[in-house]
Amino acid sequence: MARLRQQHPQNYVNSGNIHTDFENLIRYINSAELGNKTIGELFGILFNEEGVFRGPIQMRQDVNTGIQYRVGQYADDESGWITIANIADLRGSAGASVGNVEGPFFFNRQDFEIGSSVTAITVGAGGSGYTAAPSVTIGPPNDTTNGVQAAATATISGGAVTAITITTAGSGYSAAPTITLTGGNGSSATATATIGTPNTVVPYTFDASTEDIVVYRNGILLHEATTGGTAAQYTYSTTNNTVTIGNVSPALANADKITIYSIRSQAVTNFRRVDNEISGATTLVSFVHTTDEKLLVFRNGVLQEPGGNADYLASSAASTITFLDTNNQLNTGDKVTIITVENTSVKTVAGLMFEDEYTDENGFIKYAKLSVTDNQIPQIKVSNLATSLAGKANIINSLTAPTAPVTGDLWLDTSQVPAVLKFYDGTQFLNTSPESSLPTFLQTNAGQYVRVNGTGTSLEYGDIDFSALVPKTYMGAANGVATLDTSGKLPVSQLPETFSTITIPFFSVWEQSSATVANKTYFVTRLFKQTIRIDGLAFKLSGGTCTIQLSVDGVAVGSTYSVSTTASQQSLTTIIEINASATGRRLELVVTNASSATTLEVGIAAATVNV
Repeated sequence: MARLRQQHPQNYVNSGNIHTDFENLIRYINSAELGNKTIGELFGILFNEEGVFRGPIQMRQDVNTGIQYRVGQYADDESGWITIANIADLRGSAGASVGNVEGPFFFNRQDFEIGSSVTAITVGAGGSGYTAAPSVTIGPPNDTTNGVQAAATATISGGAVTAITITTAGSGYSAAPTITLTGGNGSSATATATIGTPNTVVPYTFDASTEDIVVYRNGILLHEATTGGTAAQYTYSTTNNTVTIGNVSPALANADKITIYSIRSQAVTNFRRVDNEISGATTLVSFVHTTDEKLLVFRNGVLQEPGGNADYLASSAASTITFLDTNNQLNTGDKVTIITVENTSVKTVAGLMFEDEYTDENGFIKYAKLSVTDNQIPQIKVSNLATSLAGKANIINSLTAPTAPVTGDLWLDTSQVPAVLKFYDGTQFLNTSPESSLPTFLQTNAGQYVRVNGTGTSLEYGDIDFSALVPKTYMGAANGVATLDTSGKLPVSQLPETFSTITIPFFSVWEQSSATVANKTYFVTRLFKQTIRIDGLAFKLSGGTCTIQLSVDGVAVGSTYSVSTTASQQSLTTIIEINASATGRRLELVVTNASSATTLEVGIAAATVNV
């Protein structure tokens, strides 16, 4: 479109001059019309009714052409596109260097504000007029990114708020939040919140197999490992995806800022981190590095400035970090952390090898795209190759054993078919294929196993027979093998003792509702073919008092116990064992000192012993 130029500025005293300038304006406007669209129509495409730019701009990457754009509205998908970068220019020529990939890479920065949960809400004023519990709103956490807002419910009584119960404690509160009560048809209720101790655990996800992390507290780097007897200041769990801050001084406090970065690990970028604890006054710290490595140096977590007029100088030749302020040199207990943040020595990318044309579905460069000439392999990579290979085992392919073999040599013995691989143990060549020394097997060898013969010179097949290992004479003996009786069962004598708890009832006098208890010996039960161990008594009278004691075959055993109308349970200090496995035994209860005693109840707790 031609530039509009006024012919007669400020000279419209006659119609001729006006006519000339008006004609120029019409020609200018006509020349601005495009695609059979007036200027008004063109502006209508770009701006809405309120004059706001609507921007019908599109961009795409065409696989054949490159990166394209178009402005406006089109009837189809392929019209109006203008190429701004050709695909050939994007890819570059084969093998062309497009720059260095510097490592390690810092990424996935996350910032946390230390806070805690709401632990209590105290009602200040109960208010009045509440017919329903008002809604409780707890202010948002100070950590708006990672915190969780707390929640609570109110309880009313007599038209006033009497309590507020926390339903969600929340997290990320570095200061007590405000409590707002709304609704419920009442008014004037107030409450205040209390927060707990700072939460030392922050969420952070990373892959420990390929990544490392650095953690800062209020801009101060924390050390990650035990150094000089001082515990690490943080730990992490990739299972729970958390980082726990600890062993910091002063202690972690609410509103502290924690910053965490992920770093590509040493396996990917040659990243290294060293934490040193200084012992004694010094200005030197050892650190092996190259001129291609760029460093970050921290003193007690504070980043230091490199350079002759700054904090330190790094020397790759001497493998040292020299601190320059001799008036404030390092002292015992100071911590110096050194991190490699860049290495430009290798790692070159050629073309856009991340495209499908260059990489497979796993992101690996296709083998066909690799082209390495002999002179491209650094000499340092192969200088020791010959020496290394010379130290490896030799392998000889021959019909006869090699002469002057050394330990570890391999010999493929081709004198037999198939050939057998053998190795030299320093004395003789041994087979590496045990299958070649197996004896020939027949159908009669089914179910047998391979064993060394009696002279120890070869292998043979033999029947499986455990009688030599477990002699039959051991059966039924101590530490031997159990025997079976004629019915195929284990004899009782070989079974271990087992216990079964029972209660032996005593019913000689309590069968009658008002039975009088006399001073005498009452029969309880007769035991036979069993052994019992009595360890407790339970007893009670419906009236009066007396004393009781157990008796076996007329002989008193155990202690004497006083009985009253109050139920009592007694555990025996000494267990009473009654062996009636061979001969029947009479268990009795001896009553003495009866005074108006009626309806005696006694339960005898015992364990039966099965033998």
